[in-house]
Amino acid sequence: MKNVCALLLLTCAGTSLALAQGKIEGEKWKVTNTMQMAGMSMPAQNSEICKQPGQDSEPPIRTDDDCQIYDMKRSGNVQSFKMRCTGENAAEGSAQLTYISPDHYKGQMEITTGGESMVMKYEGQKVGQCDGSEANFVMKKLQADIERQQKRAEEEMIYRCHEMAEQANDPWFLAQCKDPADKRTYCDSVRKPSNFRRLSQQERRAASVAVNNDPRAKPLTESARVCGFSLEQERERLCKSAEQRNDLGFIANECPTLAAGIAAQHCAGRRYTAIASNYRNFCSEYASNQDQERRAQRSSARSASGESGTQDPERDEQQDPAQEQPQNAVDKTKGLFNKGKKALGGLFSN
Repeated sequence: MKNVCALLLLTCAGTSLALAQGKIEGEKWKVTNTMQMAGMSMPAQNSEICKQPGQDSEPPIRTDDDCQIYDMKRSGNVQSFKMRCTGENAAEGSAQLTYISPDHYKGQMEITTGGESMVMKYEGQKVGQCDGSEANFVMKKLQADIERQQKRAEEEMIYRCHEMAEQANDPWFLAQCKDPADKRTYCDSVRKPSNFRRLSQQERRAASVAVNNDPRAKPLTESARVCGFSLEQERERLCKSAEQRNDLGFIANECPTLAAGIAAQHCAGRRYTAIASNYRNFCSEYASNQDQERRAQRSSARSASGESGTQDPERDEQQDPAQEQPQNAVDKTKGLFNKGKKALGGLFSN
């Protein structure tokens, strides 16, 4: 009942904004409200309200979101309307206003709520101009600011969705995107060799440190599920295309059968400096991937045996001097190359 009374006071105050005759921007109105219920009367309450531009065309009172104004009528200087509220503070009411002059009106509203009836009486008088500090003026401005912020947030989300879809960065992000075109864009992008390879590498790295049980550690697998394509069939298609383009980087990472043949022909039995320059990066990546695969297998075995998956799979192996921090790009490539020697089982010579 207390909430209903508060709502009615707001309603009566709001009545003055739109029912006053004329349309002068920034009009300040003083509104007096009284309430009678069960033979008792509440003391009069006064408030000052700012009638803002454009409010003449709005419904005659301000109400809660659960309230609806309907059946509005005007005859001479008398206007009437009905109100219906639903939800926790359900109520039914009817009101009648009498305009004494363009700057002065009186009226009352009869309300039934919770099986009880009450009468709200109110009187509105224009007292001058608004200075923008009135509560309803400030609240309306605050509401407009919130709506602008929400709109900016929605626009930012749309932009982020377009961007993430184009870059194929995160298949889980798509759940926040409302435009079906973003999913189509993502699924096209993820099939590009560079994006397919990047997501695949993320899965391998996750597997090598035993976090592959985390669904988010499998972005390529999730992308295939979301987009509805077979991961192995797509990899086979891309490998054929990479072979035609002689894309050794993709082959080294995604095409084990092709890569093994090329490694046996151009990498096996050779020192790093003896490998043809156009195959050095391939041999290094291939060796590194073999080492990563070995780490993943060890992590999986350790998980199956109940050991902690957070330990370093290489903790019991002596570090190869060639794996020391490289000083330049050539040393770094050599380091990757040497790091994979053990995983290759003698494929490379010393």
